[in-house]
Amino acid sequence: KEQIRFDDVSDNAWYASAVRYAVENGLMNGTGTGKFSPAASTTRGMVMTILARMAGADTSGTPWYAAGQKWAMDAGISDGTNMTGAITREQLAAILFRYAKQKGYDVSKSADLNGFADANTVSAYATDAMRWAVASGLIQGSDSKLNPKGSATRAQVATILMRFMELYAK
Repeated sequence: KEQIRFDDVSDNAWYASAVRYAVENGLMNGTGTGKFSPAASTTRGMVMTILARMAGADTSGTPWYAAGQKWAMDAGISDGTNMTGAITREQLAAILFRYAKQKGYDVSKSADLNGFADANTVSAYATDAMRWAVASGLIQGSDSKLNPKGSATRAQVATILMRFMELYAK
């Protein structure tokens, strides 16, 4: 099988295997002309489209995020707002948590977030989801911080999706 390569993803980047995984498994695509844009923020629409693909839904249509948006709203995973806005790390955790619950996956794991310096900045709606994401190893934080309000880069989303699939898609 031909190795998928992107000019902006070096083989030794911390996210290289996750990017390969996400692309090989049809979860994410490159951004054109040999690029993956790992540092770019991921939009809410991209995440809805990825989850819709994971669920086997047809994601073709115009605008590009409409089918994923409808699927996510119908499934109770998202309210469908701000599809072109950057997704935050806590929004990603909440959406994956709802998706996992909807699929009947075990989401009972929960971690104490107090080991993270910014645990008190996690929104109330995302607290259970973030506890689950940390306990499951999906989100590991950086420099003792969760950065819940920070936008999730494409490299981070690819990594979290790979961990999610390894955990549940057996």
